[in-house]
This record gives sequence, structure tokens and C-alpha cells, in this order.
Amino acid sequence: MEMTVSQRQTQGLAMTAKMQAALKILQMTAVDLSAYLAEEALENPCLEVSVPQALRAVPTGVAGSGAGSDFDAIAALASDKPSLYEHVLRQIALAFPNPRLARVAEAFAEALEPTGWLGAAPETVAAAARVPLSVAEAVLARLQQFEPAGLFARGLAECLRLQAEDRGMLTWELSVILDNLDMVAAGRIDALADLCDGTPQDVRNALRSIRGLDPKPGLAFAATEPPILPPDLRVIRKDGTWAVELNRSSLPAIKITEPPETGRDAAARTFAARARSRAQWLARAVERRHSTLLAAAVCLVRRQTDYLDSGPRHLRPLSTEDVAGELGLHASTISRAVQHRMIETPRGTVPLRAFFSRAFTPGSGEDGPSQDALIALVGDIVAKENPARPLSDAAIVTQAKAAGFTLARRTVAKYRDVLGIPSSYDRRHTARLSA
Repeated sequence: MEMTVSQRQTQGLAMTAKMQAALKILQMTAVDLSAYLAEEALENPCLEVSVPQALRAVPTGVAGSGAGSDFDAIAALASDKPSLYEHVLRQIALAFPNPRLARVAEAFAEALEPTGWLGAAPETVAAAARVPLSVAEAVLARLQQFEPAGLFARGLAECLRLQAEDRGMLTWELSVILDNLDMVAAGRIDALADLCDGTPQDVRNALRSIRGLDPKPGLAFAATEPPILPPDLRVIRKDGTWAVELNRSSLPAIKITEPPETGRDAAARTFAARARSRAQWLARAVERRHSTLLAAAVCLVRRQTDYLDSGPRHLRPLSTEDVAGELGLHASTISRAVQHRMIETPRGTVPLRAFFSRAFTPGSGEDGPSQDALIALVGDIVAKENPARPLSDAAIVTQAKAAGFTLARRTVAKYRDVLGIPSSYDRRHTARLSA
């Protein structure tokens, strides 16, 4: 066997330590940012951090803190349990040693909804990660094996199927029922029994097993009620237009100071120079965080003025890819920037992600209605019904059609579930009890 030595030149993108730190700062909440900067200030003599009154818990020795306190503010600011995103990233690090596949897996993780379901189609993730669809689907198949079972599902049926398979209870009959959940919602048990080659009692027994599964496994990672904190942004009416501004009162302030006198000590001078350089970089990274967040919020408000003027029924379809394309940034950057951010509006303080909404008809772009707008429409129709004679799903379909929107009955049932609205039978029974 002949051995040869050759050179080859390739191009690649490497994440430096500073790039990783900048991305970490970008997705921090005001509380997390205060804690992070407070820790940095403890070790950096050139950095002073002032924490707002709303976030008074800071380590002793940092500007704005109380002297002599034994309270561990860093521990108080930190979350007591990992988020769904953090939980998934830990598993990705173990399951995907290949950096290219890990990047695709992280793109899927960023598309996760709080329920644990996947909020974007594999085609969208594949395009964002710049890989073939076959590669994205292979990565998704591996992600769907993560714990807890049911994560990364593309819908209710797939979520339940993944859990049933994980528990070793996925029979052919159960698979048929999961493929026809719309028949369960419509109460067509006898017809479903015929499809399963069984009896209605067999179907009811299978449904009992299904009810033991968790339709929203991601909610297990939801933290306890968070403290009420000031919003990150505000949107106000100015001269007939909507203006967005950062809520600086909720953000920590950074001050760069001169290093202490070092004399002729070369090691001390080197340490002081590095400390000042680190402090300056932190100040720039934090300001970039603020500017990216503000730019994303301005774009969202400009695209969703009808929502601010008239309410949720006027939300237009809008994705992170749309905002990223307008700002010349990557979709993952926008996702990190708006995650867990709150904005104060005349309609109340809402998550910045409330301005995003998927199109009801895929591929319709901004021309068609958004899912959130139609969910709000269903809620409005039910809110105006006669409590003594609640509307059936078929009647809601008719009223929605009269308003110019075509919905299937099973879609109305799904949207009712999202809004927490019981069936017409249960609503009528409740009305009779309260009469």
C-alpha cells in the first residue's frame, strides 16, 4: 500500500469563544444579563454594573447593592430548573458529535414550541440550515427519540404515537386510532371500531390508554410562576404612528473605569490591560444585544400595526425568516433575540413572540389569514353566543364562513381546545347548572 501526503484547502465557519459569548448575551433576559454582568464585575476591576431597582438582587460589592448582605443574589436570579431549550441542547451535545448535524439539530431546537411540538416544517428548517431535506428529516428522526418521549412531534397524533411507541404499547389498532383522531373528536366510535376490526369497547379501552399519555411534554419544563418584572420594550403612539423604545429602566448599566495603578509590575499591567479590553468588549456586546432586539421589535410592530390597532383577529402571517430577511440577519439570531422578551402595548404587556403567527394556509405568505387570527375569530364567535343555546362546531364553521373564512369542523374543535373552550354539550350543561 502506497501512502501519500497532500494538502487541501477548504472553507468553514468556526465559532470563536467571543462569538459564542455574544450569542449567549443576545438571548439573555434582563435578569440573566444582570446576573451575568454582576459576576463579571466581581472579577474585573475595570467594570462597574448598576442594576435597576426592579432587579435589586445583585451580589455584594457591585454598584447598587447593599453592603454586608449574606443574600446569594446570583443563586436567586438563576433559574431553579433547566428550560426545555437547555434540556434539548444537552441531549444534542451527546447525540450529535458531528458539528454539521449538531447545527441542524440546534435549528430544530430553536423551532420548538413551549408544548414540545415542532413549530416549523422540516423543509423550513432544512432551508435555514442549508442542508438537503433528507438530512434534516434524518436529524429529526433522531431528535424524536429524545427524552421525554413526544418532543419534536409535528402534531398531536405524532406526539402520542412517539410516546406509545416508547412505552411499547403501539399496536396496529392504536395506530389506526391515532391516524383518525378527528373521528374521535366527532364521536364516531362505531365507525372507528370498524376501521380497527374491533368493537366500540375496544376503541374506548384504547382511548383510556391514550389519555394516560402527555399531549404537551414540553410543559413539564415550564418554571413556576415567574416574578413580575418590567417589560423589555414599550410601543406607544406618536404623531399617528407606532414608536418602539427599549425600557432602559429594566436594563443594567455598565461603566468602564480606569484600572488601578500597577507601578512597574509587568504581570499586573498585563492583567489590567486584559481586564479593560474585556470590559470594553462586554459593553459593545450588550449594546449589540439591545440594538438587535430593538431592530427586531421595530420590524414586528411595523408588520403588525393592524394587530395593535384592532386586536388579535388582525394578526398577519409572519415568521422569524421574514424578519431575518428584512434585517439581513439569520433566523436563529432573531429567534434568540425575541425569546422570553416582553413588550408593553396599549393592549397589555405581551410576549414579543405574540407578533409572530403561522399562515393558516401554508405557502400563502402574508396574503392569507394567520392561525392566531382564526383562533381569535373562534373565540369571538363563542363569546357572543347565547349561553343557553351554545353554538355547535358546525354552527361556528357557518359563522366563520359568513365572516369570509373557511374552516373545517375539526379545525374549530382544535382551536376550541387551544382556547380552553369546552364542547357545546359541556357549555350547555354548565349554563344549566349556573341557571
